[in-house]
Formats: sequence, C-alpha cells, structure tokens
Amino acid sequence: MATESAMTGDAAQAYRVLCDFCSTMLTESPSGELLGRLIDQRELLLEEPFSAVALEAATGLHDLLASADKQGREDFETAVKRDYTYLFYMVGASHTSPFESVYRTDDRTMFGPTTLEVREAYRAWEVQVPEFGSTPDDHLGYEFAFLAHLLGAAADAQGVSEDDAAKRAFADARTFLSDHVLVFARVYLKNVKARAREPFYRHVAGIAEATVASLADALDARAADEIDEAAYLLAR
Repeated sequence: MATESAMTGDAAQAYRVLCDFCSTMLTESPSGELLGRLIDQRELLLEEPFSAVALEAATGLHDLLASADKQGREDFETAVKRDYTYLFYMVGASHTSPFESVYRTDDRTMFGPTTLEVREAYRAWEVQVPEFGSTPDDHLGYEFAFLAHLLGAAADAQGVSEDDAAKRAFADARTFLSDHVLVFARVYLKNVKARAREPFYRHVAGIAEATVASLADALDARAADEIDEAAYLLAR
C-alpha cells in the first residue's frame, strides 16, 4: 500500500475503519447488542478493507457469525462473554494483559512510564480515554482508537487540501506505531490467539495483527524498541 507521503484519503479512511473495529472488539464488552450487530452486518467482513488486509481472519469471523446466526445467538453470546472475561479481566489466569506497560516494565505492572507517554500523545490531539485516571491509557484497544483518530484527521485534512495538517497526522501515527503499538502488539495478539478458548477472539486477534502489520508497512513504521518476546509468549 501507499507510504505515508503518498497515502490517499481513501486509504487512510480504510485503515481508520480497521482500527475502529479492532478498538471496539478489544475494549467493549460483547453485549447481545454488539454481537447481534456483528452477526447482522457480517457480510462487511468479506469486503474491503477487511478482505484486502485480513482476508483469512475476517473470513473466519464471518463464517463463525453465520454459524451463530443459524445455531443460536444466545449460546454464542454466552461463550464469547465468558472468553472476554477470561482474556481481559482474569489476566492472572490468562496472562493476556492488554496494557503496554506490562510488557515494558521489569515488574510487569500497569501505569508504568509508557502509560504516561501514551497519555501525552493523546493529549496532543485532545484525546482522553474513558474513566481517565483510573483506566491505564495504554490499553491496546485505546491505542487502536487513537490511531483511528489520527487517520481520520489525516483523511479529513486531505479532503480540504490541508496538506500540512495531513502530514502531521500521518507523522504522528507513524511515530505512535513505532514507539508503542509495534513494540508489544505482536506478542499480545499472539497470546490472545493462544489462550482464547473460543474462536471469536482468535479471529479478532488475527484481524488486529494484520491491521498493525499492514498499517506499519503503509507508513513505513518500525518498532523503536525491542522486548524479549520469548519471555512473554505463551503456549496454547
């Protein structure tokens, strides 16, 4: 895809859709309303940008949603909610914390220095996480939401020929990817796929993995730091 300097507004909007989707899936509780909307709109997963960036995972999620529609939404909702609790709240058992600082501090704690760095990046764009002050800012789902915000700003600026504003948004997206998302997202998402007890979050993690990789390639972003992946990767 196009590099930062050549990315079109349409491409930025496409990545914005993907990042918004990943953010929602990683932060919102899978309510009956949310899952019902996914089931009803599942055909979108077979279209761009999903088909262009994450064909295998998106097709897998589509097929799973189609099966749930036929076999019973209630049982599907129960299973997905159970897995959400295990992966996102019972992290002492699943070891799948979604917070960046857990992967970038020696004692694997939340609200580490990177949390404040992420907060400052948000603040520069007047973005604030829900439950500010009590929820760490560096949840990968919130980081996806921030990338969506930047890509939306870039697309909007290009739409009215504000090239400098678009360049700033693209540059900040590239920097944020390099300094934060690319450092830990790969390990975290692999762990979600390894520990998920239901296929739903394995497919979601696959879409998120593909989105990060494709966006990094489009913006020519590379991880600015390295973590010991072997120390964090979990077995199935």
